[in-house]
Amino acid sequence: MLLAAVSLVLVVGSLAEIHAQSSGYRSSTDSGYGALAAVVVTSSNQTGAQLAALMESAPGLTNQALPRTARAVLQQGLDAAVTATAQESDQADRLVPPDPSGRVSDQFSRVMVERAAGAVHLRTTIDRLLGMTPLPVAGAPTTTAAPSSGALISIGQATTDMGNAGLLFQQSDTDYRTLVAQIHRQKLPIRLPRSVWVPSPIAAAPLGSPRLAAGAAALGDASELQPFHRLAITAVGLSPPAVSTGGPGLFGADCVSVASNAPGSTPTMLPPTSTVTADVTVTNCGTVPESGVVVTQTLALADPAGTPLPPADARASTSRTTVTLASGSSMALTLRPLTVAGGHLYTLTVAVAVPASQQDRAGSSQQFLLRIAG
Repeated sequence: MLLAAVSLVLVVGSLAEIHAQSSGYRSSTDSGYGALAAVVVTSSNQTGAQLAALMESAPGLTNQALPRTARAVLQQGLDAAVTATAQESDQADRLVPPDPSGRVSDQFSRVMVERAAGAVHLRTTIDRLLGMTPLPVAGAPTTTAAPSSGALISIGQATTDMGNAGLLFQQSDTDYRTLVAQIHRQKLPIRLPRSVWVPSPIAAAPLGSPRLAAGAAALGDASELQPFHRLAITAVGLSPPAVSTGGPGLFGADCVSVASNAPGSTPTMLPPTSTVTADVTVTNCGTVPESGVVVTQTLALADPAGTPLPPADARASTSRTTVTLASGSSMALTLRPLTVAGGHLYTLTVAVAVPASQQDRAGSSQQFLLRIAG
């Protein structure tokens, strides 16, 4: 009987010790989780503040020197919000295991998922409203310059969709408040900072559903955010280089001073050669990316009437290449060598095919009168 009583005391004592150790472990796990989660919350608060400031200023953005156009600034800000919220959602998921008490980690992850989903939804809607596309990420595969996630949408559709993005942000705030209240109610040693993306009054908050929905019309009507197409040839060099220049043998300009170059009556003299190569720089001076841009070079005889013809392969030729240009970017191209014959006069024309909506076509072609020494 005495032995049984002693055994019972030992078992009860062991259980009490295990419970005490387990309680300490849970408390340590909870507090450690809270410390790591607080870092994610702080980052999320910064992301929310930056996105709110962007949406507050977006309709009034102005075009600065390329590439700091209004569209580029807006796109960069939206891309940054999407990237940051995705990282914060991933970080929230990676805080476990070990899991804190009371399914706190699941609720915390849901808040970050909602904010990430709202950022993606907002960017997709604005891109489809304005015909923009996320900027390429360094090291990522090149994508075509099309609006994200489908065809362009109307201001009415954007109003609904931007309002829905705001609802996601508001729901994330509600879920975060519920999480913090649960932590306090269960007296868990988890300390999280305050986190509100849509402060009261909601009607005045930049990321609230009312303001975002109303902002669709302002964005759609903002003149600085409208697509502006401007492709131009900003530099041309010839190889071999000219030995004497009666007319231009080299052309260079920028987006401000670019103009189409017409040859004079006195040709540019090239040394004896069987081919001419044009080194061309094409620049996108507009505010939208351009894909499938065709650059053409054409060589044609310009001899006076009665001049004996050169060999057939040196009378005329043409070639073309296709490029894609981000807004504000340039691309240097070395075009295919064209066959020429000594003692003859040629007109070389280099041209870029511009979009039908491009109103200013100055600089879309450059032309040279060349004489090949023979």
